[in-house]
Amino acid sequence: MAVKDYLRERFFPHMWCPGCGHGTILNALVHAVEELELNKNEIVMVSGIGCSARISGYVDFHSLHTLHGRALAFA
Repeated sequence: MAVKDYLRERFFPHMWCPGCGHGTILNALVHAVEELELNKNEIVMVSGIGCSARISGYVDFHSLHTLHGRALAFA
């Protein structure tokens, strides 16, 4: 699969501030998944709140956005 196949392109451009590293982290995550040839339908991303948690909205994986401090328990 191509990198773009792992992204929900309709949500771009992203909402992070200029100079923020979250876009770089998203890029690295998607490239790692692509390099490992993981099936996006077998990936679940669980996130909490805050800017970093918004990564789950940009990836085309099964994702769950939970309450503050509850992501690990929910997973």
